[in-house]
Amino acid sequence: MIVKGARAYKTENDTRFFDGGCTVKNFGKANALYADVSVDFNLYSELGVSIYIDIENLSQFVSNFKHAEFWCKPVFGSCLKDVPNNTQGLIAKKEDGSYLAILPVVSEKYKCVLEGNEENLLEARLFSWYENLNECKCLALTFAEGDNPFELISECAKLASKLLGGRCKLRNEREYPEIFEYLGWCSWDAFGIEVNEKGIEEKCEEFKAKQIPVKWAIVDDMWAEVRNFWDKTYETREEMFNLMHSSSLSSFKADSRRFPSGLKSLIEKVNGYGIKVGVWHPTTGYWKGIDKESDIYKEHKDLLLQVNDEMLIPSYEYEKAYGFYKLFHDYLESCGTEFVKIDNQSMTRRFYKKYAPVGEVARQFHDAMERSVKEHFGGVMINCMGMANEDMWNRTDSAVARCSDDFQPEDRPWFTKHILQCTYNCLIQGRFYYCDYDMWWTDDGQAIKNSLLRAVSGGPVYVSDKLSRSRAEVIKPLVFENGRILRCDKPGIPTADCLTENPTKNGKSFKVQNTANGCGVLAVFNLDSDNKAVYGSISSSNIKGLCGDEFGVYEHFSKSFITLKKGEKHKFSLADNDEFKLFIFVPLKNGNGTIGRIDKFISPLTYRIKADETVELIEAGPFAVIENRKLIIKE
Repeated sequence: MIVKGARAYKTENDTRFFDGGCTVKNFGKANALYADVSVDFNLYSELGVSIYIDIENLSQFVSNFKHAEFWCKPVFGSCLKDVPNNTQGLIAKKEDGSYLAILPVVSEKYKCVLEGNEENLLEARLFSWYENLNECKCLALTFAEGDNPFELISECAKLASKLLGGRCKLRNEREYPEIFEYLGWCSWDAFGIEVNEKGIEEKCEEFKAKQIPVKWAIVDDMWAEVRNFWDKTYETREEMFNLMHSSSLSSFKADSRRFPSGLKSLIEKVNGYGIKVGVWHPTTGYWKGIDKESDIYKEHKDLLLQVNDEMLIPSYEYEKAYGFYKLFHDYLESCGTEFVKIDNQSMTRRFYKKYAPVGEVARQFHDAMERSVKEHFGGVMINCMGMANEDMWNRTDSAVARCSDDFQPEDRPWFTKHILQCTYNCLIQGRFYYCDYDMWWTDDGQAIKNSLLRAVSGGPVYVSDKLSRSRAEVIKPLVFENGRILRCDKPGIPTADCLTENPTKNGKSFKVQNTANGCGVLAVFNLDSDNKAVYGSISSSNIKGLCGDEFGVYEHFSKSFITLKKGEKHKFSLADNDEFKLFIFVPLKNGNGTIGRIDKFISPLTYRIKADETVELIEAGPFAVIENRKLIIKE
């Protein structure tokens, strides 16, 4: 990577170029690039400084592109000019097969993103969304070069976390909440904004009758009092969203029309089914903030800020933001809420950008939010609609974050977008968080495919089926009888040979890798945009962290079995978008090994090795072992 100078912006068109303006420091396995610009004018709030970078001998790249206010997706290319603006991470493959990883950061004041330009250079673009700064002296990004792209990303994340004072902890420094080790359900797709007491009780009865071991539920958008909903009707999903986004919060309490017994009574009833309850709310109170006619405004307007000349939302300032979230969470905790899902997190640009630099704003409101969640719910929450890097870099303790757009049922093209978002976003976000692949339906046409994707996600598994439509047989491969999910070791990510190629165009299978109980896991999909057959191969070298010299490889759906030496490849094909495979790699010792329960996706998590080295199943069921390199199935 070659740094070619920097440019300071007074306005979009009034700039000053510096031959220097930045400094590179080496820290062993990774490097840091610092901006170092001082000028005699206020830097442009939308783009203060650009640092120009060249990558020699570039072959391919994948960028982690923030395509919407809240979400990211991968973009593939072979020229730097094609790197889209708002890229929050980049992996470049060079012609010699080596890699370069670049990770922009959000520092005390400045946000950094990447973009290609017409000169075929990469720009590290730093801005504050604040007018009154005339210097930019901060960490802009970290980068590393070498042969293993996954290790490079990890080293960039480690170095950036250290240089930023450790406020953004790495994933292994965060505690995965015990509640999310179990199967969950969310009310959103079942009820939308008409979520109600009676419907939730009916769903709990359905779980009981069908013996579906749901252990937690989210009461989602919008359970609280929003008076603008009263007596309003809508016909389409679009009309529902228009109503949502034109409505403001009237009370922290549950809407008495839909929850006549109150939220506390509902939660007690749900708890009676052995299900714990979490509650959804957005950062802003509701989508259009706080109702000016409400008691919230009348009694707590000192905690609020009027933005965009009309909306009232919580102030970003730490004490005020904390005061708002504490009020909200006091009520939820008093009702028996066990955790929260906090939505609409990436809203700094829209609402707070003129009040203070982006780093200060994000740090203050996230610190306030995390403090309240820790005090009320032990820090247990799902962060949502928050993939902007000012959010990613400023959560102190919470462990789980959504990594995709909202689930879309009965939509095969959407599944392709979804799996690419989830797995590629995990390359960056997964260095810091356990990634939530979102809810899904068990009676959807893509149900098995969706369930397999959750099985290899390494994060929460929760469904959102409507009343009477949950299918126990689709859920069973994911969980034990007590609802505990068979969760892989880390976020599921693409294999190295898939990393920088567009799997919808290259005619190759797309592979998602993970590990569990010392074994390797490869889920393989056909994402071809024309629904044509794709081809590929599997190997132990596809799976990061898998150790061994020989492996028994079991394919879950066909129950086929082969053995492979370390690095040896096995070829296969997938006929169309509806064909997929799950390969379990079991390290062999003298030709022997254990696959585990073959009615579960992540079979290595269904058994334990006792002190005398015998195998003990955690729950009885059909299982398989490998003896003298042969598959033995035992019922």
